[in-house]
Amino acid sequence: MNGIERIVLIVLLALLSACAAPARQAVNDRPAWIDNPGNGVSASAGMHIRGKVAQEELATLRAREEFAKRFGVSIRSAQTLSTTVSNGRASTVGSQMAREDVQQVDVKAVVKAKWRDPASDVLWVWLVPGDQ
Repeated sequence: MNGIERIVLIVLLALLSACAAPARQAVNDRPAWIDNPGNGVSASAGMHIRGKVAQEELATLRAREEFAKRFGVSIRSAQTLSTTVSNGRASTVGSQMAREDVQQVDVKAVVKAKWRDPASDVLWVWLVPGDQ
């Protein structure tokens, strides 16, 4: 190879490398607050038939319900099931009893962050106390 051939080869390699697609990052872009919301709560909602606005409302509602459970609502629940088999036929009867105790406490919360998982289209919201 003479000098000109080497220069042409280097230029071609440089052009080919410039046209290559950038490598995808292997880094997980999932925010840390989803698994560790601190003093707040995180909640999610999958794809909604009524669109992205309804999906956001559902995720926020779920976060508010979880927040309410932490700050003023106590829920106790008991469930019983009994199955009877007679003449080769099975019958199952169930009953559930739930009791909620609500304290009159005003708790204010705000949505601090939102994140949509691009792979599954699941929307996550992070709700924190209003004073943060």
